[in-house]
Amino acid sequence: MLQLFLQSFIPAMEEGVMLTVPLGILLAILDCFPERNFRGTFWRSIKWGFFVSLFFTAVKMGTRQAVSREGFEAFAIFVSILSALMLLAILPSYTGDEKRAKAVRFAAVVLVVGFFCYHGMEIWLMPVSIVVAATGELFTPEVLVKSLGFGGGVFVGMLSGYLVYKASAALSYKRKMFVYAVQAVACIIQQGIYLIQVLMIRRIIGGAALMKTMGPLIDNQRLLIFAVFFVTFLVPVTLYLQPRPEKPDGANPAEYRKILTAAKHKLRWGTGVIAALVVMVFMSSVGYSYATKVAELVPAIPVAAENGFVSVPIADVQDGHLHRYSYRTQNSTTVRFIIIRKGGNAYGVGLDACEICGPTGYIEREDQVVCKLCDVVMNKATIGLPGGCNPIPLEYKVENGGVRISEENLEKAKKHFR
Repeated sequence: MLQLFLQSFIPAMEEGVMLTVPLGILLAILDCFPERNFRGTFWRSIKWGFFVSLFFTAVKMGTRQAVSREGFEAFAIFVSILSALMLLAILPSYTGDEKRAKAVRFAAVVLVVGFFCYHGMEIWLMPVSIVVAATGELFTPEVLVKSLGFGGGVFVGMLSGYLVYKASAALSYKRKMFVYAVQAVACIIQQGIYLIQVLMIRRIIGGAALMKTMGPLIDNQRLLIFAVFFVTFLVPVTLYLQPRPEKPDGANPAEYRKILTAAKHKLRWGTGVIAALVVMVFMSSVGYSYATKVAELVPAIPVAAENGFVSVPIADVQDGHLHRYSYRTQNSTTVRFIIIRKGGNAYGVGLDACEICGPTGYIEREDQVVCKLCDVVMNKATIGLPGGCNPIPLEYKVENGGVRISEENLEKAKKHFR
């Protein structure tokens, strides 16, 4: 169950962080110009981005072919990169003048909506995949665990973005711009790699030299989340290194102490960012390794038929765990089947294959039977029944102290293992 939780939690957390951390830094900068009401524009853009990403996700799932996921996300990335470069060119020297306010407002809107369209679709597709994998059985412990993992990941991502915003707000304008510039470069690199990948897939660009360069970057693209973590870490470090406020002219000692106390309290946001960062780095490294750990199939025990039946002693399968056996057919095809005691004299007997995923087999994880290919958890009570990702049923009898399966049925089952 922990593995199922992490498989939903980690992707949701990482997408949430990549969405909220850059936007949190941007909002801290826009707040420096309250007279221009950039903050109102920012939150309206959040709403637009939220609903636009939700709409296109619904269209994508409803029509399949109407919206190309790669094309849509590539376009969102392209406009996000352009708007980020535009803000990098304007904001360092911007003083709040009306002349360039429209350009700042336009670039901020495009950046926010573009970020939501890219990362938003990725986030929306996660609960959709949970529902699709459930194959109609929504009220199961597995769906609940995956849903909790998704919700927890989104929450941690949003919390991290909020902490980064509060810590960034405590920085001077120059330090805000320094952090934003580093963050923008990191995002442009990460998004640029994805954009080039899409262009290569569509054969718009290509070449052996480009493939040689981009291959390792594309293969290790997931590691770029640590660049976002570095930017996140940069926020509290910059905050801690910020000189304490100077004493204003005419301020008495008591007033100055108030200013120093307020500045000290703001350091707590930096501590909160570091605490969240420790959790996220741990989840994206150790947690990811555990979540993606591939369980190996236990070697099947060879069995042979006698008098037209294969018989497995009941004593060998009484423990309630998954047991795998193999039978060699007359044309030398190896047919694998599994047996698991469900309770009393009831056994789940079926091929080590299903109609959907083929002969990839089943594993036992945390006392549960799981499809090795699609990671769907089987209900032990339904093993031996047809449908879904259940093992293809095998007729059996419990006789003479053994679970007996006819040789004829095993010979017929060879078609599933070719």
